[in-house]
Amino acid sequence: MAGTIADEGFSVTAGSEITGGDCLVVDLRTRHASAAAAAQSVRNVHQTAARARCHKIDSVLRGNWPHEVKALVDMGFAIDVVPSFPDAGRRCRRGVVYVNDVPVAESTSADDPLNPIKSSRPMELLRAAGCADRDVRVIDANDNNELAQAAQRCRTEGRMLVGPSGAIQAYAATFGRPRSPQKFLLEPPVLIVCGSLHPTSRSQIRHLHCPTYTLDEKFQISDRLCVLTTTEPTKTPDLNTAWATANALASRSKSTAPVGTLFIIGGDTATAILGNEPVEVLGNLQTAIPVAHRNGQLLVTKGGGIGKPDTLLDLLSA
Repeated sequence: MAGTIADEGFSVTAGSEITGGDCLVVDLRTRHASAAAAAQSVRNVHQTAARARCHKIDSVLRGNWPHEVKALVDMGFAIDVVPSFPDAGRRCRRGVVYVNDVPVAESTSADDPLNPIKSSRPMELLRAAGCADRDVRVIDANDNNELAQAAQRCRTEGRMLVGPSGAIQAYAATFGRPRSPQKFLLEPPVLIVCGSLHPTSRSQIRHLHCPTYTLDEKFQISDRLCVLTTTEPTKTPDLNTAWATANALASRSKSTAPVGTLFIIGGDTATAILGNEPVEVLGNLQTAIPVAHRNGQLLVTKGGGIGKPDTLLDLLSA
């Protein structure tokens, strides 16, 4: 999300704590929390004064976001849920969210071992969280034109936009700042650290045909590109196992020789590696793949389900 906002002309700082700046992106890390804890985190952060605010949700409707919306409504905010990101294949039509023309609850993302998707209809999930008959609207957006209209309507009417990165970019665009998209050259050596089990990311790594190591293997940084990843589990991991694996990846990646670009795949893996460290977000390398400065190196992050099988190959070949 931070990369899409930076592309719209904002100076963006991203981290897990509230700091000053032109635009601040705060990671609440609520996906694996209890519903009550997620709601409290939302109440805490949205007490901070701001000229404008949005609330990001997962593009495939995972996590505690319906309970977070309820907390926002209880605080007095009027909410527009705009669950669309057409450039990433996510769109909402007649109240149903699709991933590449497949209802999200029937997509490959639905089988997330820690956050299974229970419905393709955001309003059903909101009702289950107690948002029925509240000041919450779910807005369709089947393409970028409809998304821009939804974002402008939301801002004009003084409502808070809740949605994935693409919807928040559309909201940022309503401020009309000079756009500043950049072209980025990834500095070698590049280390890819992947903790995501999503089949999209696993396929992307297989297409690279580069040195690939698992946690139980000794590895050295290649002069160009290498991958540190996990073995695919034989059974569905529980939350404690997932966190332990993410922390193990973080520990191994920090003990390596310096790299020019660190490329992290998977939200939990990024959380384990970055901790509370703020980063300066520069823009997007590609749709939903942000680039940042971090301690003298480039940092690239990517969600597990983002991209196509050749996405990594195309980015790293360029």
